[in-house]
Amino acid sequence: MTHPNGRNDSPILVIGAGVVGASIAYRLARVGLRVTVLERGSVAGGVTGNSFAWVGLSKSAAETYSDPFRQGAAVEFDRLERELVEPIGLRRRGAITWEETDAETRAFADAHRALGHPVELIGEDEVLAREPGLRTAPAVATYAPDDGGIDPVALAGSLLRGAEEYGATVRSRISVLSLLTEGRRVRGVLTTDGPVYGSTTILATGTAIPGLAASAGVDVEVDASPCCLIRFSTPQPLVNGILSTPDFEIRQLNDTTLVAAEDVPVGFSGDARELAEPTLQAIRSQLVGGDHVELIEAVIADRPIPRGGRPLLGFAEGVPGLYLAAAHPAIILAGAIGAHVAGDFARASSRDC
Repeated sequence: MTHPNGRNDSPILVIGAGVVGASIAYRLARVGLRVTVLERGSVAGGVTGNSFAWVGLSKSAAETYSDPFRQGAAVEFDRLERELVEPIGLRRRGAITWEETDAETRAFADAHRALGHPVELIGEDEVLAREPGLRTAPAVATYAPDDGGIDPVALAGSLLRGAEEYGATVRSRISVLSLLTEGRRVRGVLTTDGPVYGSTTILATGTAIPGLAASAGVDVEVDASPCCLIRFSTPQPLVNGILSTPDFEIRQLNDTTLVAAEDVPVGFSGDARELAEPTLQAIRSQLVGGDHVELIEAVIADRPIPRGGRPLLGFAEGVPGLYLAAAHPAIILAGAIGAHVAGDFARASSRDC
């Protein structure tokens, strides 16, 4: 690559090939910009590949949608779904949820419906009709008909292959050690294979962003929020859509793989399989055919939570050539992230003209 010398012929470097980096690379390449993606492992090999990947309203509190960025996420995600050619494992089969009490379930539904979200209250008979694999059901539950789950690895892979079709270069298994600077300007990155130069470096490395940014004297706060993703084998599909209850949060990734998400207790340092055991027992006792479910693996991954909880998307203040990108939940925000970053680069380009 040509050493940057003020010209605009060097590519934009996107560091990280999770869903954030992949969505950015796809959108920038699609609008005609030169892009090179660098990934230390395999595509979606980090927190993206170990995410529950709930597409829709999720169990998020209604007030989280006061953020305009979150409000527009569904539209941008649907746009991605239409554009991408390769399958992304999307199963929009609705989500049924309930809380510890009927009153809490009704309050959750009321808050979302007040904002116009497609959430219904359904009774026991309808819960069992939609999820006949349940042995029992509560008197009342919420149903979000448009929600679904996605294969996060397939999504990131499809985005990157789409980026390559528009001219992007994707390099896997190349570790970035630090940023390369010239004065205050970031000129690229130092990797295990040597220096790689770019016109702008986009850090999309999740919880690794603060360490890399610090090498250019930039202070960034991205907290690590651990979550346990559990994979189970099933002889056939046991649930139709997403089930989120006080005992588990589960969905079929495919016809023979059930995935579950569990919180990680503060200070937990044991084997992740310990966190899977209560979920496995709940599945076996509450689902028809649950006796045949077996644990495949349990993985703890650190979700990146930017300062203040809002997406961190923007050029680093006072440090030309550096752009920061972190967000949670990144799957549903993928389309919005790519569109936002492309807009930032378009505005920067117009100012430079």
